[in-house]
Amino acid sequence: MMMSVQSRILHPIMRLFGRGAMPPACAEARAYSSEYIDGEMTDAELEQRIRLHISGCPLCEAFFRTMRETIAVLHQVPVQTAPAGFTDRVRRNIRD
Repeated sequence: MMMSVQSRILHPIMRLFGRGAMPPACAEARAYSSEYIDGEMTDAELEQRIRLHISGCPLCEAFFRTMRETIAVLHQVPVQTAPAGFTDRVRRNIRD
């Protein structure tokens, strides 16, 4: 049975970002991905365990690389100031 183009593209992406069952070590590493990437880990043993896991897990290595690349791109996006009254309009729309 031939896979659709969509399935061939989506399946690896879903595996990369953890859709479905995931080994516990992968789940642990990804649960702390923000703290790890930002250098804000407070547990040295956990940080070392994550570092070792990433070095031996191609899917998590790709996940963390993609996260770092995404963050780098987002840091290059110029900050935009919202037009006058924007916040009030959003709040009014949420309330109504």
